[in-house]
Amino acid sequence: MGRAPSRATLAVALVLLLCGCTAANPSATPTPTPTRDPNALNVTALLDLSGSRAPNGAPQRDALQMWADQHSAETPRVKLKIVDVASSPAKTALELRREAVEARADAIVVGVSVDYDDTFANLVQLAQVPVLFTLPIPEPATRGGGWAFALAPTPAQLARTVLDDAALRSALSAGLLVSDESTTAITERIAFTAELARRQTTPTVLTVTATDAAQKLRPVLGSTPIVFFAGTPRSYLEAARNATTGTTLYLSYLCELGDIGDLRDAAPLAAWPGSRWIATSASGVSTPARASFVQAYIDRSSSPPTSVAASAYDALSILASAAADGIDPFGVRDRLQSGTFTGVATTYRFSQSHHAGFSSGDLALLRYVGQRSSPAVR
Repeated sequence: MGRAPSRATLAVALVLLLCGCTAANPSATPTPTPTRDPNALNVTALLDLSGSRAPNGAPQRDALQMWADQHSAETPRVKLKIVDVASSPAKTALELRREAVEARADAIVVGVSVDYDDTFANLVQLAQVPVLFTLPIPEPATRGGGWAFALAPTPAQLARTVLDDAALRSALSAGLLVSDESTTAITERIAFTAELARRQTTPTVLTVTATDAAQKLRPVLGSTPIVFFAGTPRSYLEAARNATTGTTLYLSYLCELGDIGDLRDAAPLAAWPGSRWIATSASGVSTPARASFVQAYIDRSSSPPTSVAASAYDALSILASAAADGIDPFGVRDRLQSGTFTGVATTYRFSQSHHAGFSSGDLALLRYVGQRSSPAVR
């Protein structure tokens, strides 16, 4: 029988084993913190550049990049980063958090359709940087939205503008509200229903899908004087082409001009709410800055801008102005919510209790008169 190993021998063996195990594992190196440029304002824009969610973010991307190119030599220098969230609500939320926490963005522009409920509002609050929305959301301040700023008109503003016009043409009780129950459609349907209730009118609501909209609407379009289409119009285009003289179609603020142009003969019957300054810039009624924006955008994109594209352009202007005295997010937020900013889409006014800045007086009903022409005020 051999001798049992001594305690000293066992101790040495144990040390050698532990050293070998330690050497086999690489040491963990902390992820370096991104280097900050004290003279730069880092802005991330979340857009839908792929996927099926509408509206597509390409017009906003063009407007944002145009602003960045035009102001590349100014201080503070705005460093623009565009992230494609691919029409995914989950990716929208994930990228918002990632850009605020990991990429350390100083501000975020959200240019996609979101369900701005308590969950999303809390996500914005946790980001602790100004978040500017270029598509319609309800007044952020009603959900404690100290970091959220709405540049587009609210759904309630849009509903009032459309219904004021429709009431001049027919009894609102004779109208039809059509919804495909997409995210944007639900938001607009709720706003229309609330505004009609305030006017003591109960709407007739027709729910459709992209596949059955034409079939459901064909029997009623000829006998209905006014039709309100809630949400982006892709589901309704085929049906809208069957509209006849005597029926007025009210489409969404989120209309893409190519969609409206695709209405062909029905285009003169269709109207949608938008910035009057974008529509009137070509006629000389607008300011030189607004007319210059429209022409520069047409030169760059070979098509007129939408009101949404104008708000995206304004987003960088507003952030740069608010960051002129420092890029600290708290300071930028405080200057945003106590300032007035003249943009190309409207004059934005914010306060601590009011974070929806679009002026109702700058809304008008627009119509599209040709594939390559700018929209006109009806």
